[in-house]
Formats: sequence, structure tokens, C-alpha cells
Amino acid sequence: MNRLSTFLFVSTFLLVACGGGDTNPASSETSTAKNYDCVIKYGWEPRPPYQFLHNGEMQGIDIEIFKKAADATQCNIQYVQKSWTELLTALENGEIDVLGGATETPERKVYADFSVPYRSESFSLFVRSTNDYQGGELAGFLSGGNKVGITNDYYYGEDVYNLMNHPQYGPLFIDGNSGEQSFYNVIYSTIDGVLTDPVEGRYIIKRKGLESQVKESNIKIPSDNVSFMFSKKSLSPEKSQALQDTIKTLVTGNEVNPIVAKYQ
Repeated sequence: MNRLSTFLFVSTFLLVACGGGDTNPASSETSTAKNYDCVIKYGWEPRPPYQFLHNGEMQGIDIEIFKKAADATQCNIQYVQKSWTELLTALENGEIDVLGGATETPERKVYADFSVPYRSESFSLFVRSTNDYQGGELAGFLSGGNKVGITNDYYYGEDVYNLMNHPQYGPLFIDGNSGEQSFYNVIYSTIDGVLTDPVEGRYIIKRKGLESQVKESNIKIPSDNVSFMFSKKSLSPEKSQALQDTIKTLVTGNEVNPIVAKYQ
């Protein structure tokens, strides 16, 4: 599955990192330091309400959940902003330690470990408000020659994957960054629709006042579970397992649902 502005928030402290290589300070933020001897590098892309920077503070569903896990394992967090494609490469290379909202796939399991799923994620097609397509199938929308915006290296499920590799429909998928820009690309007719998480899409529409210009169509892609993804190269097995165990405790203890509810 599973990007977006550069900010810097500085905390002055001396810590010994528990994984990852050097990061670009211009695209990093470090959480308020506690008396911990560990720093975890968390890769992120702007995806409100899951992860975003607001008033100099990292916020969102994924961020709040992982903050609890990091605190329980006595680690501070350093945030590193990149595109999703760049984040996957950085995690594989051990330059960052963890990503949120990731779908477990065989290819990713080669270089990453995964927590238990902590929330589900589906996709909806958002289109211009003047679009009169009433069908519920993505193939039907594509058959009219409509272009669909997707995010590089997101996993949308097997059905969408097959459409992307279809000789007729494949060229109609337009790679790009996720987030607000995709909605403006729909408005300005650069693309005809965008596939995005419905919670994220509704949040953007409401926050940017786009209700009269963009709407959610009848096309829904079934839910899939998402997890936190840990670099095998940068995190020690012990630290990775401790984080996984903590996230499992948060899920089984029903500490995740109240966080999700805050943003809905």
C-alpha cells in the first residue's frame, strides 16, 4: 500500500541511535527527548489524518499509536519525511527503522518485519462532482478512457494490480504523490479520479472545503489490514520484537480504536 513540505523541529539532547543511517536534517523532526538511550527513525509522508505535521508537532492516527509503542520501549522518535517510494528504499537500506500503514507482502518481508495489523485500510475512487459515472466497478470507469491517479508503490490489492497490468487499462493509471495535490489534479482535469483511503479522502475534502468540487464515487476497493513495518537491516531483532510485542498489546488491549475514533 501504502506520502508529502519540509519542516524542522529541534530537540537538543545526546542519544545513541538504535538503528538507521544519517538523515537529512532539513526533512527530519525529533520528538521531545526523554531520558532514553535510543532513537527510532520513523519514515513518514503527509497523509492526514494518519500522519501529518500541525503547529510543529507530528500528529495523526499512526503517529499516536507508534508514540505509545516507542515510549513503552523507551525510545525517542526521529521523523524523516520522504515520498512513499523513497521511504521503502530507505527502510530496505536501513536508513530508517519503521514505516506505518504498510501492507505485508512477500516482497517486503524479504527486508522487513511486520507488527500485527493495527487497523484496516480500503480505497475509494474520488471524482469531480460533475462526473456522472454511477457504476461500482473500476474496470467500467477505466473502459471510458478515464485516467486514475495512484500513488507510487502503494499496494491496492490484487484486483487493482491486475488492472494496472492490463494492456488496455494499464496506461490509464497515472503515478504520482498522494494527498491533497491528487484532489486538485482531479479538479483541474489532469486526471479523472484518484484512488485513496476514504478516511483520508473525506478528511482532505472537508479540511480544504472541496465539497462542491470533488465527491466519493460508488467504486470501493475492499479493505486490507495494515501494520507497522520494521527494517531488518537497521533494527536489532530484540528491539524489533519489543516494538512488535508492544503494538500487539495495544491492539489486544483495545487502545487503538479510541485513537482512530478521535479523527473520524
